[in-house]
Amino acid sequence: MDDFMEQVARRKSQGFYSFLYYFSWIWVVLFGFIALISVSSIIMATESGGIRINWYALIQAVVLGGLAFLIWRRADYLRVEYDYTFTNGNLDVSRVLNNKRRKYLTALQMKDVIRCGPVGTQAFKKTLNEPGLKKHNFFVNRDANLTFFYFQKNGVKHMIVVELHPEMIDMIRSKSSYLGHGVWADENSERLYGSVS
Repeated sequence: MDDFMEQVARRKSQGFYSFLYYFSWIWVVLFGFIALISVSSIIMATESGGIRINWYALIQAVVLGGLAFLIWRRADYLRVEYDYTFTNGNLDVSRVLNNKRRKYLTALQMKDVIRCGPVGTQAFKKTLNEPGLKKHNFFVNRDANLTFFYFQKNGVKHMIVVELHPEMIDMIRSKSSYLGHGVWADENSERLYGSVS
């Protein structure tokens, strides 16, 4: 029987971020509208029948149009979720922005994990001090029960921090074929700290 579980990590306090999302759209519409008006007045006719460029309108159109575009692109990050899928020893992580844009972030085989456990443990602190470590935060709630996984990929040391439910952690730890002996580091158990044997 296959071990399979999916989980979505959402912000616990969505109200404030929803307010910011709609507030940012007010600025997108406002800046975009002013930029469009500015575009219409860039080229002006002179009294002698020639054409003149209104540089102020051009700069205003570019700046406000650019701001509207940047706010529009970043607004979706106010509605971010992370999808975690665990299937027979493989953890896939994706980021979903505003239920529209999905980005596949990583696939982690548990047999490649060198060290893992709850964030804040001695093992986590030691892992943070690894030279050349690249840390990736794939979670939305800082006060959640966060879990870290330390591994190497293509010669580069990586640590991902994710927000997994206890049921998924239990499934990951359920079989010795997933995590090697001594890889999981409990909060009060230094003896479990170490590499795969």
